[in-house]
Amino acid sequence: MKNSKIFEDNKMVHKNYKWNLSKEKGRKVIFNMIDTILRERKDHSIHIDELHFILNNRTKTTNIMNNNKKKTIQNFIKVVYGGLINFIDDYDEFLLKKDNEGYRVVLNRIETNEWILVENE
Repeated sequence: MKNSKIFEDNKMVHKNYKWNLSKEKGRKVIFNMIDTILRERKDHSIHIDELHFILNNRTKTTNIMNNNKKKTIQNFIKVVYGGLINFIDDYDEFLLKKDNEGYRVVLNRIETNEWILVENE
């Protein structure tokens, strides 16, 4: 069976991963692009629709294929990670804020340190 499919929880799922970009490599590329885009902005935030547009624009010359058919980065994110909101939600480095116009993505300014606070009783 060339196009064998299995059913899980009433959803049709393709058995084989047919992208030319691995999930891990895609995750690194997308994360770095979002991080770069947010750092370029003065307020370190962007509307989700504008982020979609910029991601597609910056990767339009990148060869992203599924079953030997050219796809956009937005299509890759939707199929592999369940959408841009789900992708962003996986990281503490990014925050999603809902406003009147939809969602904004904001760079979370977390600082890591190795201090451990202990309270004395």
